[in-house]
Amino acid sequence: MADGDLPVLIWRKSSASDPGECVEVAFAAGGVRVRDSKCPAAPNLFFWPETWRVFLHDFCGRHPDQKVR
Repeated sequence: MADGDLPVLIWRKSSASDPGECVEVAFAAGGVRVRDSKCPAAPNLFFWPETWRVFLHDFCGRHPDQKVR
């Protein structure tokens, strides 16, 4: 797949994040992408949905099946 064929991602960051010290999250086909907001053109990380659910549970105390707002 050529870069021009990639879907446009809608990146979101927490309203509680500090300027210059945050990550952005985008929900993509098949998983979740995470990037450094200071370097949006840099490579980003990909997480499978189940891995993301476990991360939210462990980090935020959310139940793995609770939807992200």
